Amino acid sequence: MANIHLYRPDLVIVISGPSGSGKSTVIDALCKSDETLRLSVSATTRKPRPREVDGVDYHFLSKSEFETHIQQDDFLEWAEYGDNCYGTLKSEIATAGEVKKDTILEIEVKGALQIRAQDLSPTRSVLIFIIPPSFAILEKRLRCRKTESEMELKKRLAIAKSEVLEIEHYDYWVSNPQNAIQDAVQQIQAIIAAERSRIDSKLIETINPLLGVDKVN
Repeated sequence: MANIHLYRPDLVIVISGPSGSGKSTVIDALCKSDETLRLSVSATTRKPRPREVDGVDYHFLSKSEFETHIQQDDFLEWAEYGDNCYGTLKSEIATAGEVKKDTILEIEVKGALQIRAQDLSPTRSVLIFIIPPSFAILEKRLRCRKTESEMELKKRLAIAKSEVLEIEHYDYWVSNPQNAIQDAVQQIQAIIAAERSRIDSKLIETINPLLGVDKVN
């Protein structure tokens, strides 16, 4: 068995967390450290910001194009935030499979719950929630950005609390303390390794022909 390669790129790894949890930084470090992972590029109807590249930062779509994809059932999940729509095209999962990689999705709780409710066969989802050590640290991180008014900040904190209440729908949680990005990355890598080693019917179907038997005793 030592020479049998059983790795199957069939994971859709969903990573969520409140604004200020540091999930984008963790995901960036994770994907850079593991070439078997591919970060899914989300679609959006919002306008590109300076230096953003279509197909790299987002798939920038017009509202009519986005609506057409909805009608054609092209989205794995999608949601509307403010005046813009965001979603994950199913083709992103297919692309990852073609290059023999597992997919990383950075999406909000609403989208994650949509994925949780689906049968993604032949792939399977793993939901990971990133949390800060405390709400005091979360608030400090948001304030340090200096990009929002006091009212907007309070709204974000309220949303963060409501998102954390949905953690029961996730499979794993990871803490992201201050200045310890690599610790969070290693936690996620351990989760992925465990999920790749999970015994299921697809694994049994793979092993049987290699062993020359009808079933594993």
